[in-house]
Amino acid sequence: MNADSRGYRSAPLPSDERERLQSLHRYALLDSEPEPALDRLAMLTARLLGVPIALVSLVDAERQVLMARCGLETRETSRDVAFCAHAIHSDDILEIPDTHADPRFAGNPLVVGPPFIRSYAGKPLVDRHGHRLGTLCAIDCVARPPLDAGARATLTDLAATVMDLIEMRAAALDAETERQRAQRMAELKDDYLSAMAHELRTPVTALTGFGQLLKASGAAATLTETQRGYLETIVESAEYLGLLVRETLDTQAEAAHAGGPSAEVVDLGAAMTAVGELIAPLAARQSLTVAVRPPPAEVRVWGDALRLRQVLVNLMSNAVKYNRPEGSVRLSASVEADAVHIVCADTGCGIPAEELPRLFRRYHRVAATSDGIEGSGLGLRITRRLVQMMGGRIVVESQEGEGTTFTVTLLRASC
Repeated sequence: MNADSRGYRSAPLPSDERERLQSLHRYALLDSEPEPALDRLAMLTARLLGVPIALVSLVDAERQVLMARCGLETRETSRDVAFCAHAIHSDDILEIPDTHADPRFAGNPLVVGPPFIRSYAGKPLVDRHGHRLGTLCAIDCVARPPLDAGARATLTDLAATVMDLIEMRAAALDAETERQRAQRMAELKDDYLSAMAHELRTPVTALTGFGQLLKASGAAATLTETQRGYLETIVESAEYLGLLVRETLDTQAEAAHAGGPSAEVVDLGAAMTAVGELIAPLAARQSLTVAVRPPPAEVRVWGDALRLRQVLVNLMSNAVKYNRPEGSVRLSASVEADAVHIVCADTGCGIPAEELPRLFRRYHRVAATSDGIEGSGLGLRITRRLVQMMGGRIVVESQEGEGTTFTVTLLRASC
C-alpha cells in the first residue's frame, strides 16, 4: 500500500541506519528496566515546555521504544507510525505545530487515535559518533505555535542531558562487565594455580626430602665437588619450588578460611626464634648473615600462632631470596605499651619507589628485583591479608640499592 494512500507517510531510513542500529544496541537500553533519572527528565521537559506528554524515544529497526514517559503509558509503537523516525534525519529539532495541516502526519494512527497528537517537537539524541538514536520529544493534543528561542534551548539542553545519562549508564555497564571479566580471569588463574600446586606438592616434597637425605648420607662424601654443587642446586631449587607451592595453596586456604585466624595469645619470641632457625640454612647457602633479636620472654601478642609464623616465614624467605651475596637479614621486635612492632630488614637491592604502591597487589612482582627468581607474586598479598586478619598492619620502606624493611604491628597481649 502506498504510504500516502494511508493518510500519512512513514519515514525513510537514514543513510547511516546500519551503524546507527549497531550503536543503539551497544547501549543495551531497548529492553532494559526503566531508568528513574530519565523519567524525571521527561517530567521536567513536560513541565518546562508546558505540554501534557514528554517522551525519551529510541528508534529501533522496526519499533519505537519509549524509554521514559510522562503522560503516556504505552511502552512502544511501530516505527512505521513513529514521529521520531522522521526526527532522526537531522540534528535539529523537528517541529510540527499542527499535525492536521501536515500531509505526512494528518492520517497517522497516533493523530486520529490515542494519544491524538496534534503538535510535536523532538530533539534528536546524538551519540558521540554522531548517530541519532532517538529523541526527547514534547507532545500536545492541541495545535501550538512554533517554539520560541528559549523553549528550543531548553529542549536542546534537556536532550543533551538525556544523552549524557545514557552515556554514563553505558560506561557503568562497561566497567561492570570488565570487572566481572577480570574476576573470572582471576578465578580461573586461582583454580589453575591451585590444581598445579596440589599436583606438584607430593613430587616436590619427595625431591626435597631425598635430596636432603642424600646430602646428609655418607654417599655425599664420594661425590666430586662439581657433583656436590649439582646436588646443592637440586635441593635449593626444590625448596624454592616448595615455597611457591605453599604460597599458592595458602591463597586458596585464605579464601576458604571464612572465620579468619583464631584469636589467641602468641609467644612472639618463640615464633621469631623458630622462623630464624628455619631460614638459617637457606641463608647460609647464599653466605648471608641472619640475626634474630626476639623481645623479652614475657612479651605476647594477639594473633594466630600458625599464621604469625607464616607471615614471618614469608618475609624472611623474601629477605633471603632478594638479598645480595654476603648480605644480612635482621628480624627484631620493639615493644610499646599496647603494640609490638616486628621488623624484618635486609640488605638487598631494594624496591623502586614507583613499585611500592603496587607491592601488595595480587600477582604483582617487582621486575627490577625478580629477574631470574621464581615466584607467584602472591606471597606479600597473602602476608598483608594475614596480618590484617590478626588485627594488625604492615608497612614497607625501601631504598633502592640499599635494602628493604617490613614492619608488622600487632596488638600486645596483657597476659
